[in-house]
Amino acid sequence: MQRLFLFSLASLLTISVAAQEVVQVVTKVIEKTFNYQDGYEVNVEGQKAEIFVETWDKRQVGLRLEISAKHPEKATAEADLETVNFVAERIKNKIYLRNYRYGGAEQTESVLSVTYYITLPEDCPVYVKNYFGAANISNLTNRLRIFGEYSQIDIDNVKGLLDIRTRFGDIVGEKIDGNVTINARRSDVTLYEIAGNYQINAQYGILKLQPGAGLLGLDISAEKSEVYLYGDQPELYGYTLTATHGKVLTPENLRLLALENTPEVQKVQFKPTRKETYPVITVSVTFGDVHLEKIPAEGLRY
Repeated sequence: MQRLFLFSLASLLTISVAAQEVVQVVTKVIEKTFNYQDGYEVNVEGQKAEIFVETWDKRQVGLRLEISAKHPEKATAEADLETVNFVAERIKNKIYLRNYRYGGAEQTESVLSVTYYITLPEDCPVYVKNYFGAANISNLTNRLRIFGEYSQIDIDNVKGLLDIRTRFGDIVGEKIDGNVTINARRSDVTLYEIAGNYQINAQYGILKLQPGAGLLGLDISAEKSEVYLYGDQPELYGYTLTATHGKVLTPENLRLLALENTPEVQKVQFKPTRKETYPVITVSVTFGDVHLEKIPAEGLRY
């Protein structure tokens, strides 16, 4: 295993605030490199951290960790910076990266920030846990697991096995392909150009999904949520859409079979007539509506 440590303390003057109070920024930088072998997995546990995961063509895992403290008094910023500890080590086939604070829940006088920049082979499995932060992950091809609380999750061009669990943290994904499981509570989910098989369970959120040409199946179970399915050719898919204590809203030119239509439940079905095999989309929402619409001109980003 090759290791490279680099520690630097930098004190910078930032733009003064309205009271003309100068803020001191003290930063510690840690860099480390691990040799990578097939079967290894990277485990990241962040506390109030921004986590960026990217790929490269080296058989190595590279880490750059930046920890900063901001306070008008340099000595206070330096003292608070020292309360942030980190772990970067390999134990058997697991590479563990973690930050935490001495003193637990005690508040610091300084504003602290932690940023991970992780670069690894595209086939390296990744497990991310993050609390009160953000994660940005791209170009993986193996297995990705994410557990987040109060953390934004952005995923771009990822294939393989995905298991995402989030509370109070929105998910935005593009070009995801594989076997995907999402459990989201009080979180909005926006996914576009998706392929593969999806199992989504959601409560108290807004779900916006754009199936791509490679979609194999989509199963959504939601409660107290709004579900939007976007596509310019909805007739390419089979649908079973159910809204309990809600409505199913679809294009007028799509001939749907009404399976149930009562004051409490609306359930409709559509099967393409010109295709023997087709992807099946199943949506069941309680206390919410199901919308089947064309892609909006402004796209799905928000």
